[in-house]
Amino acid sequence: MPEITPRRHFFARRPATRRLGALAMVLACLANGPQAWALHMPKESELGPQALTPFMQSSDHIWDAVLPLPDGRMVLEAPAWLGNTGPQLFIRTPDGATAPWPAALWGAAQDSTAPDTAAPTQHIVAAAGLTRTAEGSLWLLDSGVPQREQPAKAAPRLLEIDPTRNAVVRSVPVQADALQPGSILSGVAVHGHTAYVPDSGVGAILVVDLQTGVSRRFLDRHPALVATRPIMTPQGPLHHPSGGLVAVDASMIAVSPDGSWIVVQPPGGYLSRIDTAIFTDPHITPAAFEESVTQWFKTPSLGGLVIDSDGTLYWSDITTGSIQSYTTGRIPRRLITDDRLHWPTTPGLDGKGHLYVTASQVDRSGAFGGASSVKWPVTLYQLTLPATSPAH
Repeated sequence: MPEITPRRHFFARRPATRRLGALAMVLACLANGPQAWALHMPKESELGPQALTPFMQSSDHIWDAVLPLPDGRMVLEAPAWLGNTGPQLFIRTPDGATAPWPAALWGAAQDSTAPDTAAPTQHIVAAAGLTRTAEGSLWLLDSGVPQREQPAKAAPRLLEIDPTRNAVVRSVPVQADALQPGSILSGVAVHGHTAYVPDSGVGAILVVDLQTGVSRRFLDRHPALVATRPIMTPQGPLHHPSGGLVAVDASMIAVSPDGSWIVVQPPGGYLSRIDTAIFTDPHITPAAFEESVTQWFKTPSLGGLVIDSDGTLYWSDITTGSIQSYTTGRIPRRLITDDRLHWPTTPGLDGKGHLYVTASQVDRSGAFGGASSVKWPVTLYQLTLPATSPAH
C-alpha cells in the first residue's frame, strides 16, 4: 500500500485475538445487551431522489458548512482553503438575498502576501468550523491557516458571534503552548463554557476554557485521531498531484446535547466517542486516557457531520454521495444516496424536518494542489428527512 504523504503511514494490522479472548469479549458484549453492538449501515436508501432538491446555487463560492438559524436565516461558510476569495461567512435571508456576515469588515479580503505578524483583529483569516450553542450563540474557529500547504498567517482563535446583533462579541485566542509544529485546527464543538477543537495537522483534541482562555492539548497523536486510512472518493483514494495520498488528521467533531461526550474523526478514519469527563479528571492515568477513546462506528470517508438536539448524528459520505444518520442507540440509517452529492460537506439542520448540505466538489477545488476543475454552479441541497423513527 502506498505511503501517506507528507507525514503519516498506515498502522500495521494488529495480531489476531486469541480464541478464548475473543469468546470472552463476545460474552461480555452479550451481557451488556443488544445496544452494545453497532448495526451495519443499510445498503439501500430510505429516500428517493425527489427528497433532495436544489435550494440555492453559487457561481463563485464553494461552501463547506451551512448553519440554519431559528429565524429562517442561514449562515454559510466559504473558507479560503477551498480557493474562495473575499468573505468567508455569508448570511442568507429568507428571501434568498446573501451578504457578508457578521459585517463587511470581517469578511473583507486580506492580502495573501501580508506578513504573519499582521493583527487580524476584525478580519477572518481562515474560517475552519462553525457551530451554534443551545443558548443561541455562534462560534467560529479561525485557524489562521488559509492554505494547508503554506505557513499560518495568524494565530488560531475562537470568535463568538451574536446572531441577533450580527456582531462578533468575543475573541478567545488559542494558546500557543497547546499547538505543535504543523498544527492546523479544524472543526469546533461548544458546550457551556468549553470548546473542543480537533487538530487536523497533528492529531489531537484541544479543550479551551472560554471564560479563562486556558487551552489544553489531549490525546496527542492518538491512533484514532491521525490519518491512518486514505480518503476514499468514488474514483478511489485521494492523491496529491505529486502522487502521494492526502493525509488529514481529526477535523470533524460534535458534542452531545448534555455535554457528556464528544465524537471525533479524521475524514478518512473511523468515528470515535470520548467521555468529556476525562478532560477534567485529575486522577486519570495516561493509560486510561489512551483507552478512553471508543470506536463508535466504522464510518466511510466523511465530508462533515452535525448533531441534532436528541443526540442523533448526521454525516455526509463522500465515497458514495450519501447522507446517513446514527442514533445514540447506535442505529444507522442510509437516508439517501445521490450522484448529485459530489463530495457533500458539513450539513445543517433547521429543526423543521430538513437537512441542508452542499455538494462542495472538494476534490475538484484545488485545495490539495493542482488546478481547480469545479463544475459551476456549486449547489446547496435541501433534504426532507423521513418522518418515521428508525426501526429497533
